[in-house]
Amino acid sequence: MQTLNLLLEQLSTAYLGGIPVDRVATVVAVLMSYAMAHLFRLIPAKHPYTKHMFSIMATAFLFGAVQEQTVGLTHLTAGSLGLYLIMLALESSHLMPYVVFVLAMLHMSYSQIRRQLSESSGQVVFDYTGAQMIFVIKVTSLAFCISDGKKDAAELSEYQKRNVIEGVPSLTEYLGYVFFFPGFAVGPAFEMATYRRMICFEGTPFVWARLNIRAYKTLLAGLFWMVVYVLYGNEYTFTYMVTPSFAQLGFLHKVAYMCLSGVVTRAAYYTAWKMSEGACALAGLGYDGIDEKGEIRWTDISNVHIMSVEFGSSIKELIDSWNVGTNTWLRHHVYLRIAAPGKGSSFKATVLTFLVSAWWHGFYPGYYLTFFLGSLASNAARTLRRTLHRPVVEAAAVHGPWVKQAYDIAGWMMSMYTLDFVAVPFMVLAFMPSLQAWQNNYFVLPVGLALVYVLFNVVRIGRFIPKSNSHDVKHGGGKISLKQA
Repeated sequence: MQTLNLLLEQLSTAYLGGIPVDRVATVVAVLMSYAMAHLFRLIPAKHPYTKHMFSIMATAFLFGAVQEQTVGLTHLTAGSLGLYLIMLALESSHLMPYVVFVLAMLHMSYSQIRRQLSESSGQVVFDYTGAQMIFVIKVTSLAFCISDGKKDAAELSEYQKRNVIEGVPSLTEYLGYVFFFPGFAVGPAFEMATYRRMICFEGTPFVWARLNIRAYKTLLAGLFWMVVYVLYGNEYTFTYMVTPSFAQLGFLHKVAYMCLSGVVTRAAYYTAWKMSEGACALAGLGYDGIDEKGEIRWTDISNVHIMSVEFGSSIKELIDSWNVGTNTWLRHHVYLRIAAPGKGSSFKATVLTFLVSAWWHGFYPGYYLTFFLGSLASNAARTLRRTLHRPVVEAAAVHGPWVKQAYDIAGWMMSMYTLDFVAVPFMVLAFMPSLQAWQNNYFVLPVGLALVYVLFNVVRIGRFIPKSNSHDVKHGGGKISLKQA
């Protein structure tokens, strides 16, 4: 499809501000997947084999031809078949998911290192590691879910019970899941059980109408953020923060520029994730039946909850709402399996989960600066909340809700500044330029985190803050539960 990509390159140069052609091709492929999703759901549920094959062939066309990712498609096909054989050979062994996990991660590491070395020499045009990251989540999750099928139900969590897989699926179903076309390139990642529910249900006109509304509203959200990125992507960048001209700006100007750059940078992710999510919903992914009120139940397949990211009042809320599929994978297939009763401490699980997350992302030094500072910021945020939240709620009960509202606004401002400061190395990538960008911002966040540590762990300033012995406080003749505030 070289002719198509030549046209896309001309389109990017003329109208899209020179956005790399691989990104434009990805958007075009996702848009084409909407039309394919309408065809996909016309296939009756009684023909699952046909649905699986349609998905596989659609991905081969969109990823291999439209996006010209033939090398990546070959890698992922070979990896899929190799890991499938391992699942079959080691199905009865408790070591099977761990073998699959390590081999899938090592294969991805090879691709990431290859990409990183090629980029340094200016050779890379199209990169398939993003799709491989989604692939790793899917195939390792499946391996653990198959292993759960060999355990007693009493050993499983509610999440594991809902997603357990009894035995290795057929090759066709496995490839249909791994190569599910709307989310293959950029996600979202999801469990095999979610895929099976989509394959098996027959939609009514009411259900399909609701799916259409949900899907195209999500597409519009993606298109909105694409416009934001196209208009401002060259004007607000984290890489500008490395330059001498940025260093000469005033502090408030730097803060404003960094925060605007954060919004624009996230817009690129919102575009890809929301457009892909809409195509998945259009195909029926995430539909989970009708509840007793006649409303549709949905399995959350969203990779990002934009409002919670942009307006969340705490670091935890921001983290939980960003890259949701990866967070779910890390929580249920890494952290909780390490920290399960009798398997180790939560501290060990936290450290290993952090290392797995860093390993999964790649090997650019900037990633590790982001994760390191982000973990410190998360710990500091928990310390501040433990110390300040109760006194603020008590003060709000006495002086009025404006106290809690001011606290939430301050939390939002601090959380957004922290998010953007922490994210700089993730986009700059190189070690010294990342440190230069932080230096140009006066190392505000590292200094602030050090100050929090000294005040709350060395000086222990929290002991001077009055503590209430009551779980409820009176306000205007009623009571406010501190747990609910």
